[in-house]
Amino acid sequence: MWVYRILTTSPHYETKTPGFLSHWLRIGYLVVTVCISVALSSCSQPEEPPELVIDESVASDFQALAMETWDEFLTVFQARTSCFGDVRLRATRALGSRAAYDPDSSTVTVRVPGTPAMLQSALVHEWAHHVEFQCDEHKTLRPAFLEALDLPPDTQWRPEVLPVNTSADMPSEQYAEATIVLVLGRRQIPNGVRITGNAIRAIEEWTASD
Repeated sequence: MWVYRILTTSPHYETKTPGFLSHWLRIGYLVVTVCISVALSSCSQPEEPPELVIDESVASDFQALAMETWDEFLTVFQARTSCFGDVRLRATRALGSRAAYDPDSSTVTVRVPGTPAMLQSALVHEWAHHVEFQCDEHKTLRPAFLEALDLPPDTQWRPEVLPVNTSADMPSEQYAEATIVLVLGRRQIPNGVRITGNAIRAIEEWTASD
């Protein structure tokens, strides 16, 4: 009799099992759908570009010029924006040079006042150094850039010991000055740093690749 009950009630369980499994299959389907949707959503969202963080020492007119110039800089370096981060900008009246970049704090300091041409050139020059210090991929540019300057491939990029009078022959400085021409169209403040058309094209080709 006990065996009979099991046999007679087993169809009862069999009729419930498909519904039970169907319930959990629906839940599993929903979970998978949500996970896929979240993953696709995160993949489809572009990475935020690096930001220019303005210090309170920067006057409003300089800030407007800096933001406009930053947009031009990012347009040129668009394919490389994932390899360098935000950069800070501060202004000062007490600086021995027109501008300086501190890689430890990712801060560009610019001497004010100055003409728009002077300020723009200083900004782009130092932002070029920002990319140089922050972007590991920047090392892939250097062989082509040295070749464009007709320099030996083993030339030091930033030599510790400089010539007595100038750093004009330092590849790092030549790269920063060439970037000014690439971003702004011309070097607005002439100086003794040597650049060539081939050097500018080498940077342009690197910024366009990823």
